[in-house]
Amino acid sequence: MTIKKIAFWMLLIMIVSLIVDTMFYFTMSTINKKRKLFYRVDITRERIEFWLRNSYNPILGWDLPVAERNNLGARRNKDYPMKEVYKLKAFGDSFTYGAEVENNDTWESVVEIKTGWDCLNYGVGAFGTDQAFLKYKMNNIKTEYTVLGILCENIGRVASIYPALYMREWTPPKPRFIMQGDTIRLIANPISNPDSAFNLLDKTYIQRLKKLDYWPYYYKRTLEAPGKLAWPALYTILGHLPFFFERAQIELERIFCPSYETEIQSYKYFHLYENPNEIFKVLNSVIDQFVALSRKRHEHPIILVFPDQVSLDLIRKYGKNPYQPLIDFLNGRGYDFLDFGGLFFNGNYVLYYNSYNSHFSPYGNSRVADELITLIRELDTKKLPLTNTAYKNKDSVF
Repeated sequence: MTIKKIAFWMLLIMIVSLIVDTMFYFTMSTINKKRKLFYRVDITRERIEFWLRNSYNPILGWDLPVAERNNLGARRNKDYPMKEVYKLKAFGDSFTYGAEVENNDTWESVVEIKTGWDCLNYGVGAFGTDQAFLKYKMNNIKTEYTVLGILCENIGRVASIYPALYMREWTPPKPRFIMQGDTIRLIANPISNPDSAFNLLDKTYIQRLKKLDYWPYYYKRTLEAPGKLAWPALYTILGHLPFFFERAQIELERIFCPSYETEIQSYKYFHLYENPNEIFKVLNSVIDQFVALSRKRHEHPIILVFPDQVSLDLIRKYGKNPYQPLIDFLNGRGYDFLDFGGLFFNGNYVLYYNSYNSHFSPYGNSRVADELITLIRELDTKKLPLTNTAYKNKDSVF
């Protein structure tokens, strides 16, 4: 074979390899947009500056922007006259805040419209249950009832101090609780003053944050997942072949031989409910401390458990509730709570969400409000003491 032919074939192989690898790269990028295969998140100075201007909080990590707050610091719907005691206030994440709906369509606003009660909305988008509890501790507005809203997915946020690693889109650092003996210890927000915010651009600093976070360990040690898609793409795939093989196997089984066990592997937070583990214990302890503080303040605690649509699909398809251990815990403690997984299950729950697995629609928020109103009226009528027994969902299937 002549030198020209060898050069030709080498060039052809290089071109074909480049084309194939480019196809791999764009295929993996497309899959990542839907399945979030890679956990490393890039951050820019502009994002940090926006966070500092818009919602930075030294204790919580972030909070409602000032422009969204009313005279009591709640989500702005209206200003309230000053009172010694209001009817109720609520803390939680975007399902409590009322993301994707107008102010008048949040479940808090619907409660006010239907009853005339003051229902103060202290929900904050992307909050973990730990942040919601800390925000309650900082709040000095007195109410008869205090509500803690928990999306079933929030257990994943409780495990994180740098949620960008969990959510796989940039989110600022936050405080995190860890178990210490039989109780929890707070690791304060690592960005406790604005001047340190730009440390997030330092890779060495991010490595230190990872040591305080559950998810990097889970991705790297348990899943053996790649941090990001590197060029050439084939190198990324071959370097993490067991991870990609397992992901492909899961997707094929979901299509051709679906099972509950296979389905729950597609959503990374479900495993935190499967067995007793430190993260689940932290969530339970946060709930215990919320209830204890509410009672100490002579405010009646109520817990609302919100399902994502994925969980409802699994309940309907397989008759198993992935966050059932949380419901068992609340029942065992005798806390007053509403499980909207059980309450939504018997209806056309698709209508309760704006789009698939998104936030509640106005119709869904209205249903939440109706159930909460029913519970509070029952508690008002019975005048139950703070050591009351759990409210049983009348049409719950669990």
